[in-house]
Amino acid sequence: DMEFGGKTGTAQVAGEGSHAWFMGFSTDESFPYAVVVLAENGGGGSDVAVPIASKVMKELKNSLC
Repeated sequence: DMEFGGKTGTAQVAGEGSHAWFMGFSTDESFPYAVVVLAENGGGGSDVAVPIASKVMKELKNSLC
């Protein structure tokens, strides 16, 4: 029930696992919030960081509305 814009990323570090990133924001003007997720050694951004960001934004919206 929310629409987002955002960008995923995967930062590769020599000798370590990849770090998963996601930066996203609500496109709804009545809900002007953004979120950044970094999961160290978590894997890929879209596989790991996006689901975390989605849960955070849903909880935020439920607590404010």
